Amino acid sequence: MKTNRTWLALFCALSLAPALAQDASMQLTTSESLLLSSTSIRLVRVSGVVSGSPESVTFSGDAKVSNRLAKDPDFFSPRYVLTVDLTGVTGIGSTSGARYAISGPELLHLRVAASHAVEITFPFRGSTNHLRTGLASLNLDFDPESGAVTAASGKVLTPSFPR
Repeated sequence: MKTNRTWLALFCALSLAPALAQDASMQLTTSESLLLSSTSIRLVRVSGVVSGSPESVTFSGDAKVSNRLAKDPDFFSPRYVLTVDLTGVTGIGSTSGARYAISGPELLHLRVAASHAVEITFPFRGSTNHLRTGLASLNLDFDPESGAVTAASGKVLTPSFPR
């Protein structure tokens, strides 16, 4: 009876070994692919005016643009994973002098290309908590091999939404 249990335990251990080894190699492959794509970070100076009620707001500051080239082993179509953080950009009200802040980063997935023109709408508010919308327009140049941002410029505009 004890011999049968020993054989059963040995059989189970040997039959599970290839599955565990395959799972470990898959995890290693995933970790290696994450290490191969490094993140490029660039500060982009942006400025501009958002017109509207109750006052026009002049924005200026640095947008933090982070990018990495994400390889796709399933569909063989790499993409840029782009994060634009506008929290370093602040606004000043033209009549009141009130300070306006922008919150939160924006995450985008873009096809691989040498350049992209990106427009991001962003909410902002001042001390009165009156919520408004602005538009950040960025022109970005990339190295398609590494995904690094090689040149960048940006501006803040008043969005023109369809009525």
